[in-house]
Amino acid sequence: MKIFKAIVMLGAVAILTVACTGTDDVPAEIRALAELDRGLEMQEVGNLQKAQEAYDAATRLDPQLAEGYAQKGYVRIQYSDMNGALEQINRALNIDSELAIAYNYRGLIMVSANNIDGALLDFAEAIRLDPTLVEAYLNRSRLFIEEEELESALTDLDSAVELEPMSPNLFLNRGRIHVLVGNLDRATADLEQVLALTQEEVYVVTAKEMLAFIQ
Repeated sequence: MKIFKAIVMLGAVAILTVACTGTDDVPAEIRALAELDRGLEMQEVGNLQKAQEAYDAATRLDPQLAEGYAQKGYVRIQYSDMNGALEQINRALNIDSELAIAYNYRGLIMVSANNIDGALLDFAEAIRLDPTLVEAYLNRSRLFIEEEELESALTDLDSAVELEPMSPNLFLNRGRIHVLVGNLDRATADLEQVLALTQEEVYVVTAKEMLAFIQ
């Protein structure tokens, strides 16, 4: 999933600026965006330690960078430090009360605490603030599945697929739900789409197993 596309673009500009002029002449806020961008890149490849270091640097350079605190919260979620994560995410929201990704991450914390109502409220707020935030649709769909609200889960995944039509993960998740509700033709179409989109073993094996089960 791609997040903070505008921030990443600004970060790329910041990196270019630093490279061209050196750090002494670059405002701290711009260098903070470069560190945020570096953290997102590290997060994408699964290097959470380097991501954390970059986010820490970003918030030191710009203590008002709400996205930096939100991402620090996300890293803490991955380390199962939910108290630390909540502290960082609430700090982000105190700076920017309309930061959609922060509500999405706080929703994950609510799920871990079995606060279903709180999680649904946070995911809904994330989607209201950013209707293109695929992560929030996917996270809410998973919660709907746990609550056996499968039609609501399908609605969210329909929205997610429309936003990211090249994601095998989304088609696989939607295919699973179609199987559960008995929409076997639609499940087959989604699972075949998974095979058309990727050759990654984890997706291919699962999709083929599910297709064999349907048939």
